[in-house]
Amino acid sequence: MTEKSSLPIKVHLETQITQEGQVESHSFDEDGQLVKMGDSLYIRYIEHVDQQAIAVRFKIDATGRVQLTRGASKDETQLLLYFKEAEQMASVYQTQYGKLPVVTTTNQLVWTIKDQPLSGELVVQYQLEISQQVVGDYKLRLIFTA
Repeated sequence: MTEKSSLPIKVHLETQITQEGQVESHSFDEDGQLVKMGDSLYIRYIEHVDQQAIAVRFKIDATGRVQLTRGASKDETQLLLYFKEAEQMASVYQTQYGKLPVVTTTNQLVWTIKDQPLSGELVVQYQLEISQQVVGDYKLRLIFTA
């Protein structure tokens, strides 16, 4: 991909959430876009859940840090998470009632990309805390193909 380019992609996302011993799994298949801007890659798509359309963006920067944004503008609910292997990272969850502090502890982060054909995979395992309360353990696996 060139310095600033965009390609249509197919996105497959699998999530597994463990909360209080209960495991919940979801998977989504959506059309999206892979955008390269400078040293960063962006994967963008709209997730359709329960008749709602949620904007999702993954940003992978040159340092290996991943940023996940779910939601739209400032007056809507928006979740911003950061992941970096073996690190705790603070961010914020914007709700209609205000901002809540969020901390992710990343246990595993693996990112691979192939050129022919263009495809990639991102695997993240993390623990999520909101307002200093552990919400659960999460695993996400995102696969894209051009």
